Amino acid sequence: MKRIFLAIIILLSAGIIINAQEQEAKKEKSKADFIADLASDRDEKTIGQAADWVGKEKDKDAIPNLINLLTDRRESVRVDAAAALGYIGEESAVDALNKTLLNDESPVVRYAAVLASVRIGSKKSVDAFKQSYEQETDPFIKDFMQKYYEKVKNQ
Repeated sequence: MKRIFLAIIILLSAGIIINAQEQEAKKEKSKADFIADLASDRDEKTIGQAADWVGKEKDKDAIPNLINLLTDRRESVRVDAAAALGYIGEESAVDALNKTLLNDESPVVRYAAVLASVRIGSKKSVDAFKQSYEQETDPFIKDFMQKYYEKVKNQ
C-alpha cells in the first residue's frame, strides 16, 4: 500500500513539474515579441525590458524602432533607447544619437546619447561632440566630453 501511495505521489509530482515547465516555456518571449514591444504605445517598463533584451542580444533588426523611441515624450524611454543603441553598436544609429545629443532637453538623455556614441566609436560623432560641448549646460556631461576628448587626442 505504501509503495502504491509513493508511486502516485511521484507521478503527481512529475506531472506538476512538467506542467510548470510547459507554462514557463509559453511565457518566454520571442525576438519578434521584444521588437514589437519597442513601440511608443507600450508602457515604460515593457519598453525598458525590450530595449534591455535587444541591446544585450545586439539585435540589429531593432534599430529602426529604437531610433523612433529617441523622440518619445518619456525621458526613461529615450534613455533606454539610447543605451540599447549603444550596446548594439551599429554605425547606422549614429546620426540619430547625434541629433539627440544636440537637441534633447534632458541632460540624462543627452548623457545616454554621449555614452552610446562613445561605445559605437564613430568618426561621424566628432563634429556633433564639438558642437554639443560648446552648447552643453550640464557640467557632468561637459566634463565627461572633455575627458573623452583628451583621451582620444592622446591616442
